[in-house]
Amino acid sequence: MTKTAKYDVIIVGAGPAGSTAGFILSRRGLNVLILDKNTFPRKKLCAGLITLKTVTLLQRVFGETVDSLQKKDIINFESDRYEVFCKDRLITRRENIIPFRFIDREVYDNYILHKAREAGAEIIEGDGVAIRSLDVLKNTVTTLSGRRFSADFIIGADGVNSRIRRSFPVDLFGRDNWSGNLAVGHEILLNRRSVNRDVSSPSLFFDFIDRGYAWIIPNRETVKIGMCALNRTHRKDILAAFKEFLSSTGLKGATDEKIFSYVLPYGSYLPSPVFRNVMLIGDAAGFADPLLGEGIFFAQRSAELAAQAILEITKSEGPIEKSHKLLENRYTTLLQEHIYTEFVYAEKIRNFIFTYLNKFRYLPLKIAMSILGSRPIEAVHGLRSYQWLRRL
Repeated sequence: MTKTAKYDVIIVGAGPAGSTAGFILSRRGLNVLILDKNTFPRKKLCAGLITLKTVTLLQRVFGETVDSLQKKDIINFESDRYEVFCKDRLITRRENIIPFRFIDREVYDNYILHKAREAGAEIIEGDGVAIRSLDVLKNTVTTLSGRRFSADFIIGADGVNSRIRRSFPVDLFGRDNWSGNLAVGHEILLNRRSVNRDVSSPSLFFDFIDRGYAWIIPNRETVKIGMCALNRTHRKDILAAFKEFLSSTGLKGATDEKIFSYVLPYGSYLPSPVFRNVMLIGDAAGFADPLLGEGIFFAQRSAELAAQAILEITKSEGPIEKSHKLLENRYTTLLQEHIYTEFVYAEKIRNFIFTYLNKFRYLPLKIAMSILGSRPIEAVHGLRSYQWLRRL
């Protein structure tokens, strides 16, 4: 019989969500195991833009500042401007007092995982570590290689196609809502030095695809060009629209590069991503901004909240059945206080833009952004709430 190794917490997935939770819990003295089927550093498709609220989280959790992150080459580029277009028509071009900062996910994810390892988390990664099964009653996971691990708490941080989430009872979350709010993304990478014009600030483009948008985002070494749209639109339509967009950019080599595709949450967040002592964080729970799709911050913020809930529960006394309910209540309460309200209002804004404004080729958006000034970007950075753009 295979021996079962025992831990306080098992985290499935070593991306920013899983590694952040692993770092916090290990620092507080818990015996943590992080499992990932990939070997780090690993490639990860992502625009790589981080907002002020992400930088603030990195300082709060890891003690890092913008200067320290730049010295460590985690932040590799920044821009204090942005542009928004309706196809080739400029809606707004603004300078920001708060710059957008950019990272390479291969470097960023590996750095956060290294921090978790330094804090004392055990890391097992690579072939054979993919999860074959989860026993939610015994809090046990079994890998494809047959290794078995158990823990008081299990955290699923294994992405949008989470094996942990798919092992949950079917009727907990309303899975039609989940699948209906997934987005398809396409992306190419251009060498920044070979691009035939200066690309030094992020640009968003509406009206190339229904219920989605395209982007051109600079990093130090690359220019990332992408598009995402709700999967309600036929996938072939999204790919055709992306190819049209690539042709329209006029950027040298854009139509010749290999297109990478992926699925991401885009309003498919789960209302109660916990069952017994098994929790979901990051993309596994659909935690990405329903307006712009920002996922890095919400991955790490949900990890922080999950860790907080676990640490509070470990201090309580009583039967294990009671701890299950306490964990569910505490985690969902924290999510409601810090994430869900923002998601609800971000989704309202998204639906308004995509449902009504595109009928008029987004020209009302030009008027609205002129009136609102810097407030929408302040909401993106976390200085304002999406709820009526009130100051936080």
